[in-house]
Amino acid sequence: MPRYELLVDGRRRHRAVSADETRTWLRGYRVDHADDDPDAAHVQVRQLSRISWLTGGKLVPREQFLDDEPPRAVSD
Repeated sequence: MPRYELLVDGRRRHRAVSADETRTWLRGYRVDHADDDPDAAHVQVRQLSRISWLTGGKLVPREQFLDDEPPRAVSD
């Protein structure tokens, strides 16, 4: 199972252990930044594997984690 590192403007902000956790974090980011970055354009998602310490991981499209619906509040 791949892990993910979420970067905002190139700086790590969160490390997720699943695609679902990545979706949840992105949903929260979109809510928090509804005024300045509602599409999460500043977010990059890096997929980490066992050899990421050597390869640096692989950037994957954030769109695969975004819902088609507009940002909304996430209940905890």
